[in-house]
Amino acid sequence: MMTSLANYIFVEPWPFWAGGLVIGLLVPLLYNFYNTALGVSTGYGNLAKIIIPGSRSLNWIKSQFTETWSWRVYFIAGIILGGFISARLGGRPLIIPEMGQFTIIAGWPALLNAIYFFVGGMLLGLGARIAGGCTSGHSIHGIANLHMSSIIVTVLFLAGGAAAANIVRVLFMGGGF
Repeated sequence: MMTSLANYIFVEPWPFWAGGLVIGLLVPLLYNFYNTALGVSTGYGNLAKIIIPGSRSLNWIKSQFTETWSWRVYFIAGIILGGFISARLGGRPLIIPEMGQFTIIAGWPALLNAIYFFVGGMLLGLGARIAGGCTSGHSIHGIANLHMSSIIVTVLFLAGGAAAANIVRVLFMGGGF
């Protein structure tokens, strides 16, 4: 019984309405208990402060995120732990050397893959800071509150993601327009 419940919660994809319901309830709960918006990029800012606390390059973080061990750090930890639990309960190995079809088709060495995804993650974080928040913060919270900047940025996120996916497909995977 417990195994099937854990499988249903952690391994099987949730129906769209259940995921939407949980996220939809999380937004007002965060406002009620923490007076803040749901977002992931700010948690990475807090995490950077914890990992390299004395860095002068993080001065922009210090002014924005005064509380280092905020709920956002635990939120990030929960995302990572949830992914780990889901993978393990789903029977996946502890370490997977590829990241889907891209790394299989590209055929790069593991170090080059790691550098590629690290740089991509850094650019993602930079873009989130320039945009004043991440996709979840703008798309879930901002649009729900009818913030025009969030609506515009979400459209740009989607357009940029579609363009980048097609460029990667054409350049690295042999696809055509």
